[in-house]
Amino acid sequence: MPNASILTRLGLYVQRDFLSAESCQQIRSEMVTAVRAAAIIRPPGQAGGVLDEKTRRTGIAEVSASTVALVEERLRAMKPVLEEHFLVQLAGWQRLQFYIYEEGDFFVAHRDKDDTDPTAPDWVRARQVSVSILLNDERGGRDGEAYRGGTLVFHGHRGDRPGTGFAIPLEGEEGMFLAFPSDCIHEVRPVTSGRRYSIVTWFI
Repeated sequence: MPNASILTRLGLYVQRDFLSAESCQQIRSEMVTAVRAAAIIRPPGQAGGVLDEKTRRTGIAEVSASTVALVEERLRAMKPVLEEHFLVQLAGWQRLQFYIYEEGDFFVAHRDKDDTDPTAPDWVRARQVSVSILLNDERGGRDGEAYRGGTLVFHGHRGDRPGTGFAIPLEGEEGMFLAFPSDCIHEVRPVTSGRRYSIVTWFI
């Protein structure tokens, strides 16, 4: 897991086996049969969200309250850990989003919070720490639910020097928990085969 180690040194928080393989399998099974809605984006300068499949294409599964409660129980235990790691006070988290990326789905480089946008609604401005929980990986897990592509990539700059940008792809694992500052630039590259499952939320 070398790239996860690099991201940790850059200040991100990574925890392996946050969810068990059995839990990941159960959640994937529920997600694939659940009602889905298309994910939207909020363009800079606009307060509301729009559907823009040139910028983002993924589905959001509507899972049961018991599945949400299972994940939230684990998140509750993570709150003091993240407060210590990021040196912030956290009140809680926003509604969990259960994402399914089908073949060809993606999300271009973006920030979950942008303090330079005066039109951003309060619920966006409140975000401090973004969380992504990976529910499968390229190995496929117990049920062979593997995917290719769909890499989560983080972007940054080395100091203030021009031309020193970098992009670090995460070598994800089933059950992995990843947390990072909500103003960090990141993207999900297009899935080339299979389905990519993840859970996303934002601590406030």
